[in-house]
Amino acid sequence: MDHQKTDAIVLRVVEFSETSCIVTMFSRKLGKISAIAKGARRKKNPYEGALDLIAICRIVFLHKSSQSLDILTEAKLERRFRSASRDLDRLYAGLYLIELLNLLTDEADPHEMLFDVACLAIARIDSDSSLKDALIEFEIRMLDLLGHLPMLTRCVGCGRERKTMNRVNFGLNEGGVICPECRSGKQNIISVSSEAMELLLRLTNHDEEKEQGPNLLSNHPAYAEVRRLVSKYILHLIGYPPRLQKYLGNL
Repeated sequence: MDHQKTDAIVLRVVEFSETSCIVTMFSRKLGKISAIAKGARRKKNPYEGALDLIAICRIVFLHKSSQSLDILTEAKLERRFRSASRDLDRLYAGLYLIELLNLLTDEADPHEMLFDVACLAIARIDSDSSLKDALIEFEIRMLDLLGHLPMLTRCVGCGRERKTMNRVNFGLNEGGVICPECRSGKQNIISVSSEAMELLLRLTNHDEEKEQGPNLLSNHPAYAEVRRLVSKYILHLIGYPPRLQKYLGNL
């Protein structure tokens, strides 16, 4: 066993015994990890509130090479999610974010850029910035970094460039746009407006400076359509609805 130090986002906390719990975290250096936090359920414990959900903390743990759990030895709080006590919508959005991280990442598969993107999204959700923009931008960026970003500019069947049309076929099974010639026999197809495709392309252009004020992405007339499409696509990837997704009705 060797000591590992890294920053981490707390994804899940499960009771293990009268005094201990098992913590699942998404770390910068090692990806998703699960570790036993001994004494975490005592009133006086060495973790000082660092193991709250959505918290970002600096951790030290004993990393085991076998299948047994790692052992968390230290956790220092770097950022607490403060909206949990004042805004229910932001709390649900934060919980949804960490649920996606837990469902779409694998144990011990590091994604340092995704960690940074998640920390930025948590800070935006926990502030007064647009909650809708923060959440959908995180979803698209996460899909991109994990290799799940759908093909939007070409047909996934034949590779031809997407034609300008009022409605476009989007295949959930295929993971992107399907031209009329390749449409026959395909299932799980969603008809998407050209305005929604425009907004999706804007979201995938991460080098573009995001607009502020009245030009927020969530003010786009096709935002609701894109919100539904992204939700259905994530549901298809996971195989079942994320538990927190049903609480995002206001978004």
